[in-house]
Amino acid sequence: MPSNGTFEPCGSLFVVFRADARGFDPVVAFARDGAPVSGSAGAAGPIEIRRAVYGLLDDPGKTRDVRAKVQALVDAGTTAFGVARLADGDDPAYGVVKTLTVDYACGGHAFSASATDPETVSLAAVVTAADPAAELRAGPDDQPVVEAAKAGRYELRTAGGKTKTVELPAPPAPVEIGGPWDVAFEPARGGPAAIRFDRLEDWAKRPEPGIRHYAGTAVYRTTFDGPAANAPGAAAPRHYLDLGDVAVMAEMKLNGKDLGILWKPPYRVDVTGVLRAKANELEVRVVNLWINRLIGDEELPEDSERNANGTLKAWPAWVLEGKPSPAGRLSFTSHRLWKKGDPLVPSGLIGPVTVRTTLVGR
Repeated sequence: MPSNGTFEPCGSLFVVFRADARGFDPVVAFARDGAPVSGSAGAAGPIEIRRAVYGLLDDPGKTRDVRAKVQALVDAGTTAFGVARLADGDDPAYGVVKTLTVDYACGGHAFSASATDPETVSLAAVVTAADPAAELRAGPDDQPVVEAAKAGRYELRTAGGKTKTVELPAPPAPVEIGGPWDVAFEPARGGPAAIRFDRLEDWAKRPEPGIRHYAGTAVYRTTFDGPAANAPGAAAPRHYLDLGDVAVMAEMKLNGKDLGILWKPPYRVDVTGVLRAKANELEVRVVNLWINRLIGDEELPEDSERNANGTLKAWPAWVLEGKPSPAGRLSFTSHRLWKKGDPLVPSGLIGPVTVRTTLVGR
C-alpha cells in the first residue's frame, strides 16, 4: 500500500494467503445421537405465486391481479422488489399509495407477504427451521466447542480424521418474561406518559387511539427471575435474552448494562455474566415507523389545502410560522401517502420475550 494510503489510477494490490502455521484442522462433520446437526435454514426450491393483488384493496375497481407479473419476477431470480414496480404499464390508482398482497408456496410450505408503496417486498426463497440443536464455536484456544440447546451425544469429525465426543444434558427450560410491563410513551407524540401492559401486545391492536396511532419511542420496564441453576459439575451455561417479534428496532439494558441496538431478527443478545438469579431489571426502548401516525391524523380535520391526489397546493401559514397544527395533527407531509382507514402496521415490542439457556461442552 502506498505511504499516502491511496492508489494511482493504474495501481494494484496483491494479497497472499498462507497456510495456517498452527496446522488448523477444520471440522467437516457434526452429529447429535448419530444424526447430522442441521442448520437454521435451507434452500427450499422454486417459488410458486398462488395469488397476488395490487392496488386499493378495499376498492375492486382500483386493484389488479398481478400474479403473472410477480411470478415472472420470481422466475427471473428477483425475489425482492419495490412494490411500485407493479404499477409499470397499468397503474390501478395513479398518485395514491397502493398495497400488494402475495400468497405463495415454497418447498411445500405456504407463505404470505404484504407491503405498500414505496416499500420493498421480499419473498423468502428459504424455509427457516427451528433453532438447531447445537452449534460449533471456537473456544479460547481456537479449538471447537459444542454449544447445545438440547441434550445429546455430540460427535465431531475433522478433515484430518480426528473425532471428538461431547455428552451434554438438557439445559434449563426457557423462561418467558410475561409481564406486567410498565410502558412510557412520549406525550408530545400523543402517547400516554405511563401505562401498564399486563401482557405484550401490538400497539396497532390496542384500544387507546394514542397508542394505536403512536409513532416514536416507548420504554418498557419489568423485573424477572432468571432460569434454574445448573447442577454442580454440569457444562458451562450461556444465557440469551430473546425479544421475539419487534416492530421495528429495540435498544436493551439489563441490570443497568447497555446491551446495544437490535434492528433485525433474531432480536437476541448474549446476557451471560449480566443475568442474575433473582430480580433482574430489564429496560427495552422500542421505536416504530410513523405510518400509523399518518393514518391516525387522517381522522382529524384538514389543516392545509390539498390537491385531489394528496399533494400540497401551498405551504400553510402555521407551518411557515413554526406553530402546531390547528387541527391537532402531529404529522405533516407535502404528499399524503396514506388515508383514513388504511390498515395499521404492527408496532412495538410484540414478543414473546424469553431467556434461553444453552450448555457449552469441550
